[in-house]
Amino acid sequence: MHLDESDIQKYCKNKPHVVLTVATHEKGVDDIRSFGSGGVPVAPESRSYEVGSISKVFLATLLAKCLEEGLLRLDDTVDRHIDLPAGLSYPTILQLATHTSGYADPDLFDSKLDALSYVFSSGKKQSNPFDGFTSDWLIDSILEASRKPRKEGKFQYSNFGYSVLGHALGQAMGKRYFDCITTYIKEDLGLAATSCNSNELCMVHGFKKEADLGNWTWSDDSAYAPAGCICSNASDMLAFAKMNLYGERSHLAYSHQKRVSDKHLDVGLGWMIEKDDDTVWHNGRTGSFHAFLAFSKKRERAVVLLSNCIKYLAWPEDGIALSLIKSE
Repeated sequence: MHLDESDIQKYCKNKPHVVLTVATHEKGVDDIRSFGSGGVPVAPESRSYEVGSISKVFLATLLAKCLEEGLLRLDDTVDRHIDLPAGLSYPTILQLATHTSGYADPDLFDSKLDALSYVFSSGKKQSNPFDGFTSDWLIDSILEASRKPRKEGKFQYSNFGYSVLGHALGQAMGKRYFDCITTYIKEDLGLAATSCNSNELCMVHGFKKEADLGNWTWSDDSAYAPAGCICSNASDMLAFAKMNLYGERSHLAYSHQKRVSDKHLDVGLGWMIEKDDDTVWHNGRTGSFHAFLAFSKKRERAVVLLSNCIKYLAWPEDGIALSLIKSE
């Protein structure tokens, strides 16, 4: 794999507090590199980053494990596991896991102005806009969404859908989702620097120019936590990528199977799959962080990219990571 230094320098330009970490694996060889302002190489970063929606992949792989164990089925509708009234149209586990439930994301802000004010604020701290929604709100929102017509079967990325999926999975396992995913991460996957709680880890802080925005936190009853609560470091993320690359557990390989075909990509359980390639990936974003994880079995490669200093209207991180895993 070839890491283009000019791409790194361009990305890190005018970001005085950036810590960009790129971790790679190719045919048995691991490499972790970190870069600071201007793309200058620094010591490999061992602290954890917010990985945002890559949390959905951890959820989906735990789901695959539970499917193997018979705790639930892909064609179960969510009311089989969540106490919901009869007579409404509820999505299946498969639809939620592949973003084809038709569930749209409810507004997080009271107005578009409030949303823009949040995005472009320059405050020293930036609260987590997803954390003010509880499990009671989630049940009410499921009922409201299930009373409306939905375009089921069409790919429509949904944080809300994965929040419902996480709640249903927790109910099927007889625990809170937070406890289920924590046990899975620590005991099944053995990832010591990965957690749903940023306060448990030594964290890289997020920055917007000179402003230290700290890190998002998630309450135990946060409805949206399954969609984006996880934090991890490059070493753990690369280890997880390699578990998937080499199929170390049968349920991981099961999660990679194509379930839905969209115009631009195919979709597994949580994973995005390139149509013209065997690259399997997912990205994630929070207030100041961008994360990307990908692997290619035919190339025997895995790539992880972690950044703490993003531009809100641009996503160059995905391009850097995808070009790296596909490089000659």
